[in-house]
Amino acid sequence: MLQSAHSPLNSSLPPPLPTSAGLADKLKRYVEFGRTYVTFYKTGLKNVYRNYRASLPLRKQLGLPIYLPVSPPRTISHQNPKKERQESNLGRGQFQLVRRSARDVRRMIPFTMILIVCGEFTPLIIPIFGSAITPATCRVPSQVEKERVGSVKRKLAALESGRLPLKPDSSEQLRLLAKQFADLAWTASADPASVLRACAVFGLVKRHDKTASALLAGLIYRPRLTRYVEYLAIDDRMIRAGGISSMSATEVRIAVEERGGVDISGTSDRKQAEKLERRWLEQWIALKKTVQ
Repeated sequence: MLQSAHSPLNSSLPPPLPTSAGLADKLKRYVEFGRTYVTFYKTGLKNVYRNYRASLPLRKQLGLPIYLPVSPPRTISHQNPKKERQESNLGRGQFQLVRRSARDVRRMIPFTMILIVCGEFTPLIIPIFGSAITPATCRVPSQVEKERVGSVKRKLAALESGRLPLKPDSSEQLRLLAKQFADLAWTASADPASVLRACAVFGLVKRHDKTASALLAGLIYRPRLTRYVEYLAIDDRMIRAGGISSMSATEVRIAVEERGGVDISGTSDRKQAEKLERRWLEQWIALKKTVQ
């Protein structure tokens, strides 16, 4: 089971100062503020290590290297039936543990270096790099929400660059995501601009309209998109086997966001948003079942 560092951080922070507080008091409060964050980050890094240790038997089962934190899948399943059977033997929780712990380990080294060098000033530095170097266990809610807003903007910009504008919660957009962007045959034949659009929608690239990125689409981004689409196919099968009703609200939201549905709720009411996200994921699974 994944361990996170989502301890009650806000309750540990020093109380706000009155507006009349002097410079010395403000500086002292910031140092205390920074130390609280450092403690939070250290707990998060410990959880990265624990998660990866817990994933080692599963990595051996999948034939993944122990000391290189690569994420499954490494090969296309329909080209390697044995690999597909190995992944299918894992439950979704175990599969996600292997995948997410490897991703966090890849971010652990740069994040740790910043923490060592910057100490209490780390909270000022982390927003510059965002999730690119921050393990999931070290992200505070405000950072997660900022990343979500950025993902929505990148996705909408990529979709609006197409021929027809699509409403965020429309069935047309869902079909575009499920039957084109998340289809292995499409990723193999799509033009570079479309590959970049799909990568931006799935959060695999920051911009969909860079000239340099278009030149590298065939060498870097098409293989990256292909691996990601294969991951989604595996995850779809696991979700279908376990049932969406058995998934927590957090897991449903993550699954929706991974499939490009980061803007489908449009509401701050989490209960209502969860209902919309579950319905969206059900529609996605139904669509993917018709094409697999």
